[in-house]
Amino acid sequence: MSWRLSKRIMRWLLLVVILLYILTGFGITEFRTVEAITFGLLTKQLAFRMHDYLFYPMLPLFFVHSILPVILRLIRRIRVRRPTPPVRVIRMIK
Repeated sequence: MSWRLSKRIMRWLLLVVILLYILTGFGITEFRTVEAITFGLLTKQLAFRMHDYLFYPMLPLFFVHSILPVILRLIRRIRVRRPTPPVRVIRMIK
């Protein structure tokens, strides 16, 4: 799997989890409205339970989403750096 594809999957998973987190949070505070919109599928108790459990996948997804670009950039920098040839070092000394 390429880095580009893994980053894209990570973004979409994080988006879905955050949207569900917002919806369940709204389902806790405005439970009558959310129950009416979801035809009784998302009750206050279910929204509260889902809201608690969504925290666990959201934390690692957010961590990887924010740390992965930094790690990839460092890897690219290490690969691009080449030692300076001796001729340049001698010219710099003179």
